[in-house]
Amino acid sequence: MTKGPVKGTQIKGGRYYRVVARGTRRIWLPLTTVAEGLPAFFRALADLEDAGCTPYLIQQLVADWQRDVMPRHATKTQKDDKRYCAIVAEAFAKFTPADVGPADVTDLLALVRNKPRTHNALRTMVRELMRYAIQRETRQGPNPVDVVPTMTNTPRDRYITDSELRRIKVAAMRGADDKDTRSGPMLCALVDMAYLTGQRIGDLLALEWSQISDAGVKFKPSKTKATTAAKVGIEWTPKLADVVRRLKALRVERHAFTPKVFTTQDGQPYTYWGASTAWRRAVKRSSIKGLTFHDLRAKALTDKAQREGRRAAQTMGAHSTEGQTASYIDGRVTPMTRATR
Repeated sequence: MTKGPVKGTQIKGGRYYRVVARGTRRIWLPLTTVAEGLPAFFRALADLEDAGCTPYLIQQLVADWQRDVMPRHATKTQKDDKRYCAIVAEAFAKFTPADVGPADVTDLLALVRNKPRTHNALRTMVRELMRYAIQRETRQGPNPVDVVPTMTNTPRDRYITDSELRRIKVAAMRGADDKDTRSGPMLCALVDMAYLTGQRIGDLLALEWSQISDAGVKFKPSKTKATTAAKVGIEWTPKLADVVRRLKALRVERHAFTPKVFTTQDGQPYTYWGASTAWRRAVKRSSIKGLTFHDLRAKALTDKAQREGRRAAQTMGAHSTEGQTASYIDGRVTPMTRATR
């Protein structure tokens, strides 16, 4: 028998119990099994008839938010949501939503002050949870996160050269044992499509054959779905046509007659984690340092801007402002000019 996640609860025989004192007696009220997880536990705790004596803690808020809001997020985003929710739930274990103040948020974020991206992502999660608490009327007044500033991220300036891109594709085709890899042809097609179209990995993996037509390849970026709803059409070039030809050949070879363009060796849709793992392995075998798959998008927009101007890069990136495009291309390539004499 051990203590449960909340004061007044116990774990016995693989089940959570709410233990209530009735004079000299202790009443054990069964909740959920431990295997059902904490969200189910907190929901059951809230459903008890005598739940009025149990405060609505941050853990319950997190569980309700994960039930009501998180399912609307992309799979990759949900993985990050769970990670940051766990941090908040642990840090504010004894807090109700009304207890959380700016100083508490500041103290939590101080733990990741040396990681600006993590700092800002965790701040966003706390802010979203507090917004949800206000919406659910479990908190009154302003959002305590609004007065806590974000940290400035140092922009990435890594530019993938054409030579590096070729080396990565060679490494994708040949494994550590110097034999041909099964994933190489599809990964190379994915890398080429990423560079030629400038799209994010999530939108590439979501690409379906119905989006490919005589006019070109049409994308519906998921990141703009809730804002500008911008769409991007990439016209045919010989290189883009060659990538699609290779993908069609792989489709026949793998009997992958599914709507998705990018598939695994067994014909199933390529997942984000599968694609990113294959990419990281290829980069490691190439011995090239400091690259992410997202750097392909930056290379594409940078090269597009150099050849056709920033407006063309903005269109390819489905950006509503020039500033968004600039964040991808500024500092990636050093401008060159002739010496004075």
